[in-house]
Amino acid sequence: MPQDSTLFPFIIFFDDTAFIVKSKEEFEQLPDSVKIERIRNEFEYHTLRDSGETVIYGPAYQNKETKEETFSFPFFIAIGIIALVMYRLAKFNRRKLEEGEEAVHYQTGISETGGPLHYPGSKLNFSNDELNKICSKYNSYYQKLSAENKQKFIDRLKLFINSKQFYIYAEKGYKEMPVLISAAAVQITFGLEEFLLPYFNNIIIHPDAYLADNPLRILMGNVHGTSITLSWKHFLEDYQNPTDGKNVGLHEMAHALQVQYLFTKRNRTNDFKEDFEHYDRVDDHVLQNNQNKKGLFDAYALKDKNELWATSVELFFERPVDLKLDYPDLYESIKLVLNQDPITMV
Repeated sequence: MPQDSTLFPFIIFFDDTAFIVKSKEEFEQLPDSVKIERIRNEFEYHTLRDSGETVIYGPAYQNKETKEETFSFPFFIAIGIIALVMYRLAKFNRRKLEEGEEAVHYQTGISETGGPLHYPGSKLNFSNDELNKICSKYNSYYQKLSAENKQKFIDRLKLFINSKQFYIYAEKGYKEMPVLISAAAVQITFGLEEFLLPYFNNIIIHPDAYLADNPLRILMGNVHGTSITLSWKHFLEDYQNPTDGKNVGLHEMAHALQVQYLFTKRNRTNDFKEDFEHYDRVDDHVLQNNQNKKGLFDAYALKDKNELWATSVELFFERPVDLKLDYPDLYESIKLVLNQDPITMV
């Protein structure tokens, strides 16, 4: 563990998730999967010029200045081609879900400089009937709830939407965008008392896969800083096929939930953390015994504990019977963490 107090606060980047640690005491309360002793020899420390914060970059990351020095002319040609493709994709390739639907009509937050459409959640005054109609049509989890739990879901959904800022990189914003993406967060937190994920103020929506830097890559979703970003196209496709075990919305909300409960709460001693420590011990066994096997988890899920967590949550909701059959201990540990059981919908 670093002893120099000037290192704090700093950011730890794990794949597509960024964690902020403000003191040595917060190090001590991190779950085993991210203990600083474990990553000390794997990560390099860099100081941000402007903020003075320290950033810990994982093996997949490197200093931006170093990256810029190694860029070659063919690299810039490739990036230009990628940017052109992404621009053409971004001409808002409307999917089935959007056709014929009424556009979100609040225009007061739209940027006049060509930036994203901005919809403050507090101004999106959806009625209960609107929310029920959208969720009943497109969210299979909501469809299975009892009448009482559907009302609880709608109540939470309205509060969640009200607490966020929505930024849409498209020509128009559609009501399904804030509703269904927020519903993914409500779904994963439905068994928990705290469900607003207050650390994340912003929901950013792209029409398709998008470019991200540091390192440069094309993403379908990621969690960074106080923002949750998703590709609308891929989000829709995953919810249209709710049993294939792939759901980028649930995947990113799982990362966000992990950040919210384990890395931002002042009181790190909470029920979620204690339950997650149990899950953390179980997933060690999964990682150790599945590296060379073909099954529910692909290579990306098995590359580290954070991706295993997010992928396990996807499977927990979309293929719960298979997950429970193949990994009963893992299933039970996630059921404990999230305080719900998709098989029985309790």
